[in-house]
Amino acid sequence: MENTRRIPILLIATYVLGVLIGFALAVITTWADVEANFYGFPRRANNALFGLNCPIIMSANETGVISIRVSNTTEKPLAPAVKTEISTPAIADSFRESIRLAPGESKKLEWTVGPGNIDLKYFIFAKVLVYASYPTPDREATCGTFIIDLPISGNAFLVIMVALSMTGMGSVLYSLYRSKTQFPQAANALPLMMFQAVVIIIALVVSFIGWWIQAIVALVVALLTIVILPNFLVTRQR
Repeated sequence: MENTRRIPILLIATYVLGVLIGFALAVITTWADVEANFYGFPRRANNALFGLNCPIIMSANETGVISIRVSNTTEKPLAPAVKTEISTPAIADSFRESIRLAPGESKKLEWTVGPGNIDLKYFIFAKVLVYASYPTPDREATCGTFIIDLPISGNAFLVIMVALSMTGMGSVLYSLYRSKTQFPQAANALPLMMFQAVVIIIALVVSFIGWWIQAIVALVVALLTIVILPNFLVTRQR
């Protein structure tokens, strides 16, 4: 007689919790960067500026650092001006400075942000514009930080949530892989579950980097797997 044992409810609940935590974390971190892109910062450059880093998540009462590394990849000295705008509940803070870069040199610029920079209740936004310095054109970038109202730091929250998500998904996938003979019909869902876990991980990675367009694509694919997988499991376990 064919073994038709179902996946234990505890395993299903653990896996679903891991998926939902990872998905939600990718959503809020992507949301911050999307909001930053459409925030009220004026557009002055058509070229992307790489290397702008914002804290991914911060608590409402902590401070963090926004940074960028400006590099000279040409063979001549450059003296670009750098304009930085950081959100506040009123008019954005604005900073402007000029830097000198020898050929091949790079400099790291930093700005401290905190509770006074929170806008729209849940975000801190930043925009950096590096003005043209021949032969390099104007370049700009934005980034966003999501604000949580919890008595722990943003980094601690991020580590805990990532650990819960990875542990939840990874432990169940490992258990099912090792127990395929015990759950032969349910194990048919394992490839889709593994694909789903990989997509969630990709969504997290690209959202942490700040690649919000790629993160949205990954989140859409992840959402489709979230919708499909329950029906797939039910069908396979009948």
